[in-house]
Amino acid sequence: MAVAFAGWWSLGACAPDRGTIGAVLGQTPDQRLVLRDVPPALAAGRAGLLPGDELVLIDGRDVRELDERGVRRALAGEVGDAVKLTLLREGRVIRVTVRRTPPPKKS
Repeated sequence: MAVAFAGWWSLGACAPDRGTIGAVLGQTPDQRLVLRDVPPALAAGRAGLLPGDELVLIDGRDVRELDERGVRRALAGEVGDAVKLTLLREGRVIRVTVRRTPPPKKS
């Protein structure tokens, strides 16, 4: 599935004492949030999420109600804490609980 992106955010980069799902999200021209990159060693990759998955809900909250800052806040939290995500993959609804991992080390 080819997806055109209007913009993107890294959700792997956050404060060193905060956890992350460890994914890069892209926003499509029609404002959908799609996972662009999912490193296998971080939370989203460990949970089996894939590039191209569309993020729909974070802990039951519609992502269309959130701006970029709101999405970052909803996805970041304490390392090891869970966040419930609802995604669309090829027309199927996927619900997964992701345990936040430490952010990747900067080289």
